[in-house]
Amino acid sequence: MVNWNPGSGLLPVLVLLLGTGLLICLVLLDRRRRQLLRFSILEEQAHREQQNLSRTIDELRRDNARLQRENSELGAKVASLTTELIQTRKQAQAHQDLLEAAKKQLQQEFQLLADRIFTEKGSQLTSLHQRELTSLLTPVRQQLDIFRQKIEDVYERESRDRISLTAAVEQLRHLNERLSQDAVNLTRALKGQSKAQGQWGEMILERLLEESGLRPGHEFDTQVSLTGESGRRQLPDVILHLPGSRDIIIDAKVSLTAYERYASADSPAQAAPHLKDHLASVKKHISSLSAKKYQQIEGIRTLDFVILFIPVEGAFQAAVASDPGLLTGAMRRNIMLASPSTLLALLRTIHHMWRVEEQHRNGLLIAKQAGNLYDKFVGFVTAFEEIGLRLEQTRQSWELARKRLTSGRGNLVQRTEALRDLGVQPARKLPDELIRESNADPGKPPVRE
Repeated sequence: MVNWNPGSGLLPVLVLLLGTGLLICLVLLDRRRRQLLRFSILEEQAHREQQNLSRTIDELRRDNARLQRENSELGAKVASLTTELIQTRKQAQAHQDLLEAAKKQLQQEFQLLADRIFTEKGSQLTSLHQRELTSLLTPVRQQLDIFRQKIEDVYERESRDRISLTAAVEQLRHLNERLSQDAVNLTRALKGQSKAQGQWGEMILERLLEESGLRPGHEFDTQVSLTGESGRRQLPDVILHLPGSRDIIIDAKVSLTAYERYASADSPAQAAPHLKDHLASVKKHISSLSAKKYQQIEGIRTLDFVILFIPVEGAFQAAVASDPGLLTGAMRRNIMLASPSTLLALLRTIHHMWRVEEQHRNGLLIAKQAGNLYDKFVGFVTAFEEIGLRLEQTRQSWELARKRLTSGRGNLVQRTEALRDLGVQPARKLPDELIRESNADPGKPPVRE
């Protein structure tokens, strides 16, 4: 007979139920853990994206501030060029009025003098003398035509200059915007390549020279070989010629590596050391260029300073802003720093100086030709007066000869007509008026007609 114990059958069932419940709890806990882990990853990604957006916003703010500064500088330069344009127009108008007044005065004086001469001597000129007078007047008329043509050429050239100066103001603004954009686009491409940076800087410099209207081989020369005091060969990028036989040397220096790191920094703390390196690079270029002493080289007519051209506008502004004494310190070493905008304004001013110099030379040429024309006119008047004197002498000689022919007892006409009384039969006879004049003298025997 088997004894039945109720507790012995429930224990396994309870154990099984507890194990199953524990297993279910573990599965639920694992699922919850994975969900929490996924939420944590998503939260971290969102945090990183927020940081990237913050850096992008800071960079855009810096770019906006820089563009605003550049826009203000361009506005000031446009205002300066507009003032210069207005002054140039006033000077050109005054010059034109002066030339017009001189032209009118010369024409009036020539006309009055010619009228007076023709009034006094016109009645005495024969057709032969008129032909001689025409041959004398022709060179004077030709000189007047040349003088008038040169004045018209000066007026036309000044009008073109005024139009080109107006267009240059607008061209300056567009060119500076394009150069700034080119500099930003090329910064990354030129990063770390010193030779490529130097070639790019020279290319920007030559483009500025050409855009300003200056001509290679005339107003500037590139890559001219010079020999310094130590005998070393010097090769400046550009020698810029000025009116008055003076020169300016321009060397392009590019410092992009440290500046690119500074511009790409995520925070001011990260940008500070790169800005310091960029400033040190610019100062190194200043020292290197100052040591070359271009202004002391014999045979070159340079001014007492050399222009160090920094082709990246932002790099120039960053260096000047970080060290306010940079410009004055460079000038103490006879170095003048220039960015694309400041150099272009200087080049346009030099181009205008050459225009003024050319107009001055043309004015001197016109004055010289006017003097020659006046001398020729004086010679013409002298010759004209001499013609009048010779005509008067000829008239007096003619009157004397006619008196000898018709006046006095036994004049030539009477003696000749007396031959007819002696039976001479000529084929032609003397004019009746001449015979009557010879008979008009009282006491003379009449001559038959």
